[in-house]
Amino acid sequence: MSKESSLYQQLGVDAQKEGVKRVFKEIIDNEYPNAFVNIITDPYNPNLAMTQHQDGDGSKFIQRLLHYRETGDASIFDGMVDDALSMNTGDIAASGFVFGHWLITDVLNVNLPTKLKKLIMERIALRFSELKKLYQEHGFHLHFLGGETADLKDQVKSAVFDITVTAREKKENIIAGNVQPGDLIFGFSSAGKAAWEEEDNSGLMSNGLTLARSALMSSSYNEKYPDLRRDDSDFYKGDIDISLNPSLGVEVSKNILSPTRQWAIIIRTLALELKKRNAYHMLHGITMNTGGGATKIRNVGRGIIYNKNMPTPPEIFQLIQKKSGESWRNMYETFNCGIGIDVIGEDHLFFSEAINETSRKCKIENYFFGCCLENTSDKNSVIIHSEHGSFIA
Repeated sequence: MSKESSLYQQLGVDAQKEGVKRVFKEIIDNEYPNAFVNIITDPYNPNLAMTQHQDGDGSKFIQRLLHYRETGDASIFDGMVDDALSMNTGDIAASGFVFGHWLITDVLNVNLPTKLKKLIMERIALRFSELKKLYQEHGFHLHFLGGETADLKDQVKSAVFDITVTAREKKENIIAGNVQPGDLIFGFSSAGKAAWEEEDNSGLMSNGLTLARSALMSSSYNEKYPDLRRDDSDFYKGDIDISLNPSLGVEVSKNILSPTRQWAIIIRTLALELKKRNAYHMLHGITMNTGGGATKIRNVGRGIIYNKNMPTPPEIFQLIQKKSGESWRNMYETFNCGIGIDVIGEDHLFFSEAINETSRKCKIENYFFGCCLENTSDKNSVIIHSEHGSFIA
């Protein structure tokens, strides 16, 4: 049975990044092929592992510009740092890089009026300072080495914000992805309000924003803000207007712009709880559910069927599905649908206790999804069971 076409793909986005993987597979250095990120041995210390990760807030920045133009709320740019930072630190933390040192740089490629560019840079500096303090309070060792701001008027329509993180870690702390049949699968909610957060999070994180913006925002913005749409004039297909429907519109826009949770804090909390129980070795894999959404777990381990019983998706995902008409299968393959990270480990009381204590300390709900099954091939697959049907990916 052929896979149905995704609206996200029709908008020009490869959620699974399969094209990228094929092109670069043969030239990437990676000594831990079953882990969540690419890792090598530190060339100067064989007892340490190294990784480097680069990512940003993607097309979410366009929604920030739209929101700012409609509301004048400059604080909406703060989330650029939350998203770009977590998209990097969450990924490397998922492979165990939570105790060593991190080196961080950023780059802002921009084509905006000088006054707005200055405002955005000020918001970036302010928010990064706040997040750096937050991470340090939770025991992280991070160092910001500055970055680059480039005016690229011929290449960029608005702005692109990316962060790079280089990290070192003791090899004994690496989560290598040695997932086994019979392992348990848990998930932590991307929605709600974590212990350190000031507002409820919609749970959307920083994936699928192109589809979310296109499906929800008013078609009137195609003419009103031609610089914030694709070349095709009907990119915005929704009926939500921020200024004409202030209660609904602002709420929806802010939900689209909910910052990606700082998952590294939760992962480090879990790691410490496991170490406290001498059970860190029971942690076999973690995935941060960005590109690939609820099926991202396929990127960890080998020869495994991940059998996941998913909870009801938070409201923002239900709204996107309703307005876009996207199939629920494609929704689960594009969006996290309410689960920010998956955690895989041994079927042991200590492991379950550490999960529950992490949930309590971070004030984030966790879910038990099911067990890992043995696959007949070396490849991984995911079975999603939901109230909207069951899907195999």
